[in-house]
Amino acid sequence: MTSDAGCQTSQFDVVHFARDDAVANALPDSDCALEHSSAIKGGMITAHYPYQMRIQPWAEGFFADLVSYCTDHPVLYIRPLEKEFSQQVDCLHEKVQAVAASQMQAAGEQEQAGMFVPGVPCLARYSEDRLFYRAIIEKVDDVQDAVHVLHVDYLSEDILPKRDICECPPELRLIPLSYACVRLAGVQPNATRPIAEVYGRLLELLAESSFYVRVIQCPDVEQGTNLPEVVLYTAMDCQKLAYQTLIDDLQMIYWLVSATKYCVADTNQ
Repeated sequence: MTSDAGCQTSQFDVVHFARDDAVANALPDSDCALEHSSAIKGGMITAHYPYQMRIQPWAEGFFADLVSYCTDHPVLYIRPLEKEFSQQVDCLHEKVQAVAASQMQAAGEQEQAGMFVPGVPCLARYSEDRLFYRAIIEKVDDVQDAVHVLHVDYLSEDILPKRDICECPPELRLIPLSYACVRLAGVQPNATRPIAEVYGRLLELLAESSFYVRVIQCPDVEQGTNLPEVVLYTAMDCQKLAYQTLIDDLQMIYWLVSATKYCVADTNQ
């Protein structure tokens, strides 16, 4: 769960979510927020981790990896692969490990017991690499002595023993979340296939490798648009769509707009 370096940095800034309905305002509609995560729906992430990265209005494009996606909308959570941003993520990672090591050494069972409550921010081990990451407690299972958590910088869920959880101090909660939210432009699911299957295949495809994000339209407050619209390519030359195989071979999504508009050489439509 670490990040790699890549491209430029001035294409991003940080936005503060000051209200309880921040998630609904940040996404196309309140129902689109990661349906498997009650923490996203309830706004628990923004309540405790109020800063998130935002793509600047003048941004043109950058390389990124996929973090997660919405199950019924063409909305993606992506992590830019640019040098300064990668350094910030690595710095956060080092701070989290240091704080967790200190707290795990100092804290006893009684000191930790009060934090095992749904909605509480924490530092939680990731079961695969055993390192600590920022998280939120989603559910407490006292019978199994376990905690269900959502890793807030990766939007992945895990089930851990209580001994693998410690407090997340305020200074770590004020560091921005390490992803941006975007909407795919120019595509629509094939109506003959289940939407979950369509976006599941899209997720699998985009998770295989990094992609180039070309920003087509930035948010316009006056027109009520609140997410950047993007097209994803395999390379910076913008000649091949990152999801071209879904269009050509699997017939899972349709390409809706002209090739000329987005500089695509051939969409076979």
